[in-house]
Amino acid sequence: MFEFFPWLIALAVMALFWWQSLGARWAARRAALAACENAEVTFIDELAFQRIWLGRGTLKRRYRFEFYRRGDRRYSGYVDMHGQRVAHIEMEPYPV
Repeated sequence: MFEFFPWLIALAVMALFWWQSLGARWAARRAALAACENAEVTFIDELAFQRIWLGRGTLKRRYRFEFYRRGDRRYSGYVDMHGQRVAHIEMEPYPV
């Protein structure tokens, strides 16, 4: 019975990481949609995971997204997440 215990712990850790990643992605998507709505531009694509790194006791993730102003050109932006919290949103300059 105890030979399966390390596998169960590894499986639980992987499930926890997956669950937290989904939560961070949904929070980043809501933040990107809100930023696009506030800037009066159209959110085009779903978020694309760009990178993950370890920060002061938390995982940091960056998600990229695209938007357009008039439909002639796509612009990009990104959302930085620190754990489940939105840390920074930046959008490429676009014509007004």
